[in-house]
Amino acid sequence: MTEPRYDAVIHAPNRLQICAMLAAVDSMASSRVRQSLGVSDSVFSKHLKVLEGA
Repeated sequence: MTEPRYDAVIHAPNRLQICAMLAAVDSMASSRVRQSLGVSDSVFSKHLKVLEGA
């Protein structure tokens, strides 16, 4: 068994919230996810690019 460790890609607060929201559903409109986070389009886009890259 591996030790739990901090992963900067997933554990950044907004990215963790995105992962948690999407894990619970089959699909969700990106506008709804962004509004739930309360961030701008550009901030949301940056977070999605980091997650896609991972």
